[in-house]
Amino acid sequence: MNSPIQSFLLPIVSLTLTSLIPAPAQNLLLTNPGFEAKTAYYTPAWGYPEGASNALPGWIITLDPGGDGYGGAADNQSPANLEGTNFGYIYSGTGVAGSLETAPEARAAVTAGVPYTLWFLARGDNLGSEAAATVSLIWHLNQNNNDPVGDSTNLDLALPAYVSTGDPLETFHLTAMAPPVTHYAGVRITRPANSYVSVILDDFVIMAEPTEVWLSLKQHGSQTMLSWPRSAKYRLEASSSPARSNGWSRVDQPAKGIGTTNYVELAPTEAARFFRLTTAE
Repeated sequence: MNSPIQSFLLPIVSLTLTSLIPAPAQNLLLTNPGFEAKTAYYTPAWGYPEGASNALPGWIITLDPGGDGYGGAADNQSPANLEGTNFGYIYSGTGVAGSLETAPEARAAVTAGVPYTLWFLARGDNLGSEAAATVSLIWHLNQNNNDPVGDSTNLDLALPAYVSTGDPLETFHLTAMAPPVTHYAGVRITRPANSYVSVILDDFVIMAEPTEVWLSLKQHGSQTMLSWPRSAKYRLEASSSPARSNGWSRVDQPAKGIGTTNYVELAPTEAARFFRLTTAE
């Protein structure tokens, strides 16, 4: 059963639209400058000038010191839904499994006993093979130690081969309850050992479930942008006859996420359309 959370019984064509400046992309965890800080890389066996495990601000790169893995940020591709210019990038190369993990100073402050959702974008970066990765939401007592608290929540990814560098990244999320005595949360991306099949990643956000629900409609260039709090619980529906109980249908266009907000961009139409958020019970 779908319950309406909030409805806007106003047609798009009758609204006075105002300009919209989207919130900046949050490429790491809420306050970290993230992948946009600079192009960086770490290849321990090759010894590039920036060949250090902390070459990427806000992250710690772990690779086999005798191997030829790679981790860092780059800007040499143009995924259709990339927010900003740069993205994260890692493969293990020869040797043991590699990882990309939130640095202590970039961890997100959380409250024990509260559920949190990790949102992020990912895509395989190989023309011929799928890319495997495990993304983990991990918990910490503070920002000074590296010992996790409680059990991590893991999401195993099998990312298909891409067709072109402009292929969009896919949105993923996982949700878990912050365990007792937890004060901070972080992310770890683990890649298989002895693999040259890389992944690209972007826009990591850790957030609690929104306490207020709203639906906003504003102009964004030639498009109309509808936005609402980022959550997997809500979906956007549209209708041309809102008085009819069966007149509502789901908006097919996938929602995009930026920071703590979901949004879709739609072309204005001559016919009136009405929008609402619903949640499945």
